[in-house]
Amino acid sequence: METIPDIKRDTSGITTQYVGTGIVNLGAFAAGVCVAWSSSALPLLITEYGKDYTTPIPDWAEQNSTYDENFKTRLELSDTQGSWVASLLCLGAVFGAVPSGLISEYFGRKKTLLYLALPLLVSWILVASSPNVYGLYVGRFVGGIAVGAFSVSIPPYVEDIAEKHLLKTLANFYHVDFNCGVLFGYFIGIVGNVSWLSVLCSLIPIAFFIAFIFLPESPTYLMSQGKYSEAKAALRYYRGIDNDIDGEIRTLRDYLMNAGKNRVSFKELFTTRGMLKPLLVSFCLMIFQQMSGIYAVLFYARKIFKNLSVSLNPPNAAIILGFGLVSSTYFSTMLLKVVRRRVLLMTSFIMMALNLGGLAIYYHLQATNFSSNNTGVPLFTLCFFVIFYAAGAGSIPWLMLREIFPPHAIRRATAITAGVHWFLAFTVTKLYQNLEDLVKPGWAFWHFAVSCVVGTVFVYFFVPETKGRSLEDIQNEFEGIHKKKRHRHVIEVESLSEV
Repeated sequence: METIPDIKRDTSGITTQYVGTGIVNLGAFAAGVCVAWSSSALPLLITEYGKDYTTPIPDWAEQNSTYDENFKTRLELSDTQGSWVASLLCLGAVFGAVPSGLISEYFGRKKTLLYLALPLLVSWILVASSPNVYGLYVGRFVGGIAVGAFSVSIPPYVEDIAEKHLLKTLANFYHVDFNCGVLFGYFIGIVGNVSWLSVLCSLIPIAFFIAFIFLPESPTYLMSQGKYSEAKAALRYYRGIDNDIDGEIRTLRDYLMNAGKNRVSFKELFTTRGMLKPLLVSFCLMIFQQMSGIYAVLFYARKIFKNLSVSLNPPNAAIILGFGLVSSTYFSTMLLKVVRRRVLLMTSFIMMALNLGGLAIYYHLQATNFSSNNTGVPLFTLCFFVIFYAAGAGSIPWLMLREIFPPHAIRRATAITAGVHWFLAFTVTKLYQNLEDLVKPGWAFWHFAVSCVVGTVFVYFFVPETKGRSLEDIQNEFEGIHKKKRHRHVIEVESLSEV
């Protein structure tokens, strides 16, 4: 009897997909560093000018610090100026997020992403060398443009290079790398000098540019431009030399033909019923995500820990917070495979509300001179807050964009939703300082806690379950066509036929 030899699949393409995804998500890592920078830098910028800040600086950092009296008079920041320095990153991100999808469609995914390293590098140069606060404003805003554009431009590149069975895993790299960037930004804060801190941050966009320049352009973009041989070469790079890709090329060609016919404009997102409802759900999820105060915590972590008089010094406490954020992101990847989206979202919001409420109570007790030796409580409370954020409210709103919109509308919907996300982040980050001055931090955290409770109610009544469901089924639910109604209709038809 003749035996049929085993056909072994070339698995080198899987490794290449992981490596390519890791390299392109250096942009996400750089974005996370930008967010964490304000937590590490603002206490130095403000407290180097005579304010009460007792965080110890390592001897080696103090000996090599460039701080002097001239520097002191050059860059003295008030709390209000500090809030602008922090929040302008998010405002710049609005202007980067919304148009970046269109730009990448015309100039290519790779070129767009490569060129984003330039404004990010310029921003760090401005921040490191600025003689006044206005240079910091410009530097942060310019850096924000790159951060917002990365948030919209990186996921499509990963989608274009990933095989279907790897897509969900590779798509989560963005959140993992972003949070790793936050942790890194907290960690290098021990340098104790703003200029050197910014120089270290500037190395990341340089590394991204050098590594990413060797990767091929997106096969989907090349195919859309009629460059079939180049598209085939790029796809073969990510699938392995010995694997047959002809079937995938045909599928890709058919997809692009259908996408061209059914392309959705920004206007149609707001005027088509089947698009407007999921868009409003996406907007609301981003509203409750940001109204939880997550970016206020990430941007001002060291300041918050100082105000709460935690048992550790603020830089070390911020590093622990970053570890909690990263570890939860890895854990959430496994949870998403087995737990329903709505359950994770509601659990996330409820637990965030409980931890924020506990933190608010601690603030109030602290204001009444309540004597307590539990100075580690605020650290654990904030760690659990970011852990439950990363496990649900942080990643699921982005994931659901791919599940509630048809393929030809995802990228427009992502761009506009990302713009809303970053504008809300700007608003919360900027107004947190005002809330702190006006009603004290405890009341600010009560506000965040109540927002999480309202977010839970919203998810329960208005957010459909998407795990394991087809797009058609989800769209029908948005249109008001429910399974029970369809099932009852089928029964009625069958009973009539029997008569």
